[in-house]
Amino acid sequence: MSSPVSFRVSERDVYISIDAGTSPSDVKAEALQKAWQASEFSAAKLLDPQMLTQTATKYAQHYSKDSNKSIPFQVTIAEIFDAELKLQISDDSMRVTATAIVGFGGKPLTQEMIIAALREKGITSGIQRKGIEALVEHTNEAPPGAEMSVTVAKGKHPINGSNARFKPLADDARKRVLRPQLREDGTADMRDLGAQVTVDPGQPLLQKIPLSKGRPGFTVFGQELEAMDGEDRDFAPGEGTKISDDDPNVIIADRTGLPSFNGNSVQVDDVMQLNNVDVSTGHVKFKGSVIVTGNVSEGMKVTCSGDITVGGYVDSAELYADGNITVQKGCIGRLLNASETGEHDEDADDWIPEVSTKLVAGGSVWCAYAQYSFFDAQNGVHTNKQLTHCHVVTKGPLAIGGEGKAARGKLIGGTIETNDHIYCGQLGAPAGTKTRVYWSLPPADPQSVNHLNHLRSSLAKLIARAKTLQQGLERCKLLEYEAKRVQYQQKLHGELKKIKSRISTTRTSIDSVLEAFENHPTLRTMVSREVFPGILFIFKEKSLRIKEHRNGTMFLLEDKQLRVDSLL
Repeated sequence: MSSPVSFRVSERDVYISIDAGTSPSDVKAEALQKAWQASEFSAAKLLDPQMLTQTATKYAQHYSKDSNKSIPFQVTIAEIFDAELKLQISDDSMRVTATAIVGFGGKPLTQEMIIAALREKGITSGIQRKGIEALVEHTNEAPPGAEMSVTVAKGKHPINGSNARFKPLADDARKRVLRPQLREDGTADMRDLGAQVTVDPGQPLLQKIPLSKGRPGFTVFGQELEAMDGEDRDFAPGEGTKISDDDPNVIIADRTGLPSFNGNSVQVDDVMQLNNVDVSTGHVKFKGSVIVTGNVSEGMKVTCSGDITVGGYVDSAELYADGNITVQKGCIGRLLNASETGEHDEDADDWIPEVSTKLVAGGSVWCAYAQYSFFDAQNGVHTNKQLTHCHVVTKGPLAIGGEGKAARGKLIGGTIETNDHIYCGQLGAPAGTKTRVYWSLPPADPQSVNHLNHLRSSLAKLIARAKTLQQGLERCKLLEYEAKRVQYQQKLHGELKKIKSRISTTRTSIDSVLEAFENHPTLRTMVSREVFPGILFIFKEKSLRIKEHRNGTMFLLEDKQLRVDSLL
């Protein structure tokens, strides 16, 4: 027996038809619902969720009122919708996100339909085939009305080339400082740093790694994004070195001596060796490196263009080196800025100790321990045991007794000025000795500054070109022949549109570089064992004062804010 209920479609509308004379008891809401689910149109969208119940009610009313039972009852109950596609283009024209909404009984999306929609928007580059396939599968398999968003086109950011760089092929003094010798039991002897690094004629010292070309990018509209090639740098042999005859990108030693590296150059210094520096030798000023096997006595000065290595103590003396300074025992000084009464306000927040021992290095400084000493080192300060009432100024790390959580040395009193990390085992002393840490932000990367200047120069040229094109459009209005005027105007409008797009992209790139300048790496003071009261961290107008005893702790300068964290 056939069902008295049937469905048909006209354009987008779906109709229900009930045979004439059918008893209302045979077409109740449950029966209509069952027939609808079994029909080929069940995916269409009902005009109302209660549409089938309403239809059963209407039919019962129709049956009781209509005396003519020969005409079938018919009413619209649903509508068919094809799958829908929405495209969203990012502000920088680097990404297109497509949202597909599954239709109600209508046609699903096809790859051809999606690609045609992209082309209609002018999107021609970076098409993501897998994303398109996912949308097609979604509109074929997911339930009606379900949404899915994926990336269907993606631009490519330009990759700037790397600058020419230089790779040392021999050890330098700083690497030697950080490589103590091992005892027979396997432990490190921080006082035994091994033999002094020397090189022989013909030994390779420095290799130039050539620049690389930039790889341009593109937007989803196919507009090319310019990439910068790396910058070349001169390869400069220093005194005692020369360019290899076998490889023009390698500098070799031309004599025996101590290698001293300086970016794109290296020199081999002659080495002066002394037993002690005292009144018998006078002050030492030498073009090269100096090795003192014994001590540097009170009031003496050692100045050199290379490295200084002292096998004993530095006692109220001054050392100045363009390279690194190594003191295998200790630096001992005394306080100079006490008043005539012997009083000084060492507990004041802004107190800076003036001390009798000074070490100034263009590289790094290493010593076993130090007290009442001043260190100014570009690449960092490393001590084995303890730093007490010292003044340290450095752009590199300060490590006392090791680095990271392995640090075991003590930092007590004095003032530290740095834009890098600090590592120690103990910070401060039980007596609450005032210890000050002044943090500043690391300087901007020179390559980023050069990139910013290049972008600004490009922007100025683009703006000037845009003004020229605008003036050309104004002059076109004076042309007598309309055909020529229209032709020139169309050409100038097209070029002006491209220039304005490049101006927008360049301004976005400038904003990104400036935003990166505002960010800075997180600076840490890692104390592995104990922190005592009396510690003061300072960054510009902000300060963090420690008033309680703490176990291992991490102090941070993060997003220009001072904060404390646990040491896990």
